[in-house]
Amino acid sequence: MNPLTNLQIGYNRESQDSWELFSAHRRKVTELLRSGSVPGSSRLCVLGAGNANDLDLRALLQAHREVHLVDLDAEALTRGVAAQGLADNPAVHRYGGIDITGMLDAMAAWSPFTMVPAADLAACVEQPMQSLRSVLPGPFDVVASTTLLSQLIIAVVHGVGEQHPQFVELLQAVRAGHLRLLTHLVAPGGVGVLITDVVSSDSFPGLGSVPEEALPSVLGQLIRERNFFHGVNPAVLATLFRTDPVLCSQVEAVELLPPWRWNLGPRLYAVCALRLRRIQG
Repeated sequence: MNPLTNLQIGYNRESQDSWELFSAHRRKVTELLRSGSVPGSSRLCVLGAGNANDLDLRALLQAHREVHLVDLDAEALTRGVAAQGLADNPAVHRYGGIDITGMLDAMAAWSPFTMVPAADLAACVEQPMQSLRSVLPGPFDVVASTTLLSQLIIAVVHGVGEQHPQFVELLQAVRAGHLRLLTHLVAPGGVGVLITDVVSSDSFPGLGSVPEEALPSVLGQLIRERNFFHGVNPAVLATLFRTDPVLCSQVEAVELLPPWRWNLGPRLYAVCALRLRRIQG
């Protein structure tokens, strides 16, 4: 199997029994995904749903007529939906085995010692939309990417390494492809939510002791000190929605929401979310 696929499946297996640990994070994510809904009629799509430990599916079904869950790991989706007692619920749709980048096979062939073809760089931007256009029954009223962006960037790190001369270009291409996919799947007038982990207690051991009200300012300081994961600076992400030639033609508003903590057991993460609204019509 593709080693990058194995990497993502491994992450899901490590956290499959973490329902209780995820409780505070799950409340935050579920609350965000309930906003913008029209009970009884709206449709939600979650990219990177994994074990669904960060989703209260019953609460989401009260807000949305349908919930569509997408992940590379089909077994994780099956486990997660079954754990919440919804395996046979026709309103919950699972799309397992889906490479959201459309590029994992090509990325697995990248090397720290060779240059990545220009065609691969361009495909990282375009392939996500092209690959999923015929797979998912979009557009959707609410679309979320749940702590997936950092995992996609980790695939770049594993493929070429941080010292590769094209590392920044590749990171930017994968990121652009994901943001464009997220926006593309949102119906006119609908809502997109990008949730991403930004920094962990591995590089900032004091994260757990920061008072909730001080978290925004502390995270801002960490970002100024360049202590954050590659490619997920929330201010840069917000700017991209306003400056990327494709995104800015589709998005009419972008809101950066206050950060929160996510307990993943061995470490804590600071998490940020951006909420965007797709242009009507």
